[in-house]
Amino acid sequence: MEQQRFLLAMILSGLVIFVWQIFFVPPPEEEIAVDDEDVVVEEQLDPAEEPEVEEPQPDPDPEEIVDVDPEELAEPDEVVEDVPEIEERVDRIRTGRFDVKLSNRGAVVADVRITAPDQYSGEGGELMRAFEEAAPDWPYSLDFVDGNIDVAPDQLYEVVEEQSTLAADGESYKKITYRHTHPGGHYAVDKIYSIDEDRHYTLSLDVEVHNLLDEDGVRLAGKPILNIIGRDDPDKETAFFDFRPDVLEGACHTTDGTEREVFDNLENTETFDAHSVLWAAADTRYFIMAALPIDPAEACVFESAGEDYLRVRLEHSSFTIDPSESWSMGHRLYMGPKDFDILRDTGHELQEAVDYGLFTVLARPLRWALAGLYGFTHNWGLAIILLTFFIKGITWPITGKAYTSAERMKKIQPIIKEIREKYENDQQRMTEETMKAFKENDVSPLGCLPLLLQMPILYGLFVMIYNSVELYQAEFLWYADLSAPDPWFILPVVMGGVMFVQQRITMSTAATTNPQMMIVMKVMPVAFTAFMLFLPAGLVLYYLLNLLMGLGQQFLIKRRFRLAEEAGEDI
Repeated sequence: MEQQRFLLAMILSGLVIFVWQIFFVPPPEEEIAVDDEDVVVEEQLDPAEEPEVEEPQPDPDPEEIVDVDPEELAEPDEVVEDVPEIEERVDRIRTGRFDVKLSNRGAVVADVRITAPDQYSGEGGELMRAFEEAAPDWPYSLDFVDGNIDVAPDQLYEVVEEQSTLAADGESYKKITYRHTHPGGHYAVDKIYSIDEDRHYTLSLDVEVHNLLDEDGVRLAGKPILNIIGRDDPDKETAFFDFRPDVLEGACHTTDGTEREVFDNLENTETFDAHSVLWAAADTRYFIMAALPIDPAEACVFESAGEDYLRVRLEHSSFTIDPSESWSMGHRLYMGPKDFDILRDTGHELQEAVDYGLFTVLARPLRWALAGLYGFTHNWGLAIILLTFFIKGITWPITGKAYTSAERMKKIQPIIKEIREKYENDQQRMTEETMKAFKENDVSPLGCLPLLLQMPILYGLFVMIYNSVELYQAEFLWYADLSAPDPWFILPVVMGGVMFVQQRITMSTAATTNPQMMIVMKVMPVAFTAFMLFLPAGLVLYYLLNLLMGLGQQFLIKRRFRLAEEAGEDI
C-alpha cells in the first residue's frame, strides 16, 4: 500500500502539471566522513582474542554423511555435572552512534537506540519501540534445521567473560561472547557480538559451532538460519493519503536485485532462493535493521511471526563438523538510519535499501547535490532552497522557450483563425498553411512539450526528497521535521494561492470562454493544495519555490513582449 500511494503521488503530480500546461499555457484557440569520536573505543582488541574464522565448507553430499545420527544427539546420554545455573541478563554495547541492549535469552538484540546525531535520537531512532515484552521472536535469533543441532530460540546462553571485552566505562562491552553448551557436552554454540570500528551503526556477529566429541563421536550437521524481526505498530492506522514513514516492510537484496514486500500485504510465506543473498532486512522508509552475511547466504524468506511481527529469515548453506572440529560464519548487523552514504560504506550494496525505484539514475545525483549543499549551509531547509534554484537554473532555458512560444502563439491567433476559415473544407491545406505560419513567426508546434521534458527531474526530486532520512527531524523555520507534513498547512495554502494567481495571469481567451475549462481552473488549486497537505514539508517547500520561480519567469517574458510591442519591435 505504501508503494501504491507513493506511485499515485507521482502520477497525480505529473497529471496535474500536464493538465496545468495544457490549459494555462496559452495554446491555439482550437488546439490545446567518519568522525573520530563516533566509536567509543579506548583500547584495541588483541588479535589473539578474536575468534578464528574458518572458511565455510561446501554443501555436503548426503551419501557422505553416514555417521550423522540426529537421534543419538537428540537426548543427552550423559548430562554434564556441575553445570552452573544460568541467570537471565541484559548486556549493552555502546558506540558514539547507538546503544544496543542484548539479552542472553536467545543471545538476541533486545533494544536499539540511536544516540547521534541528535536528529535521529527521537522516537524514530528507537528502532524497537513497538516491540512487546512477550514478542514471539527477537532480532538476530538463531535456528538450526536439517541436522542434529538443537538450540531453542529462547535458550539461555551463558556469557563467557574470558572471551569478552569490557569497554572503558566498565559497564558496557566492546565484545561479548554468548555460549550454549549441549547438556550432554556434545557441542557448543557461540554467538559473538563486537563493535565494528570501521562502520557506523554496525556490530559484527560471529556464530561458531564446536563439535566437543572425541574422534569416536559423530559428525554434526545443520543448516543455520538468522532471523531479522520487525513489528508494525498496530496503534498507528494507515489511511490512503497518510504517507506514514514507519510502514514496515521486508527487504532482501540478491545478486539479481532487491525484493521488497510491505508487511500489510504479506499473505503467504515468500521465498527467494534463485540467487545468492547479499543482505536481508526489516525496514521502514527511514530506518533499517539488516544482516549482511560475510559470505552470501543461500536464501531469504519473508513470513509472519505473529499478528504484528514480520520475520525475515536469512538461510545459510548446510554444514558438517567432524569430531573435535569447529565451524563458523560471520555477519555485519546494521541498525540505523537509511543514510545513503553510510549504507554504501557499510558494504554488500546495502545502499540499495534506499528505494528510489525507476528514478534512481536521477535521484542519486540529486541527493548527492542536496548533501553537498547541506555541507555548505548546515541546514536542510536552506539546502532544499539552493537546490531548487540550481535545478531551476538548469531548466530555465527549457521553460523559457515554452513560455516564449506560448506568447508568440497568442500573437498569431488572428492568422490561425483566418487560415481555418479559409481552408475549412481542405484539412490538408489548412495544416500546411498553419505550419507555415508557425515557421514564419518562430512558434513551436510542440507547444508545452519542452515543459514536459523537465518532468523526469521533478519526479526524481520527488522520490529523492520523499526517501531522504536527512530530512527526518530536520528543523527549518517553524518546522520541527521536514519529513513530516506541514503542521500548520502554511506552505500548501500559500502554494494554492500562487496557483490561483498564475491562472489569472496565464489563462487564454479560450480558457475564459470554455465552461469546462473554467471549472478545471477553479478546482485545480483546491485539489492540488489538499494533496500537498499530506506530503513531507521539504517536498512542498521545493514545489512552492519552483512554482514561484516559474511565475516570475512568465512575468519577465510577458513584460519583454509588451515592451517590444510598444516599441514596434518583433521578438
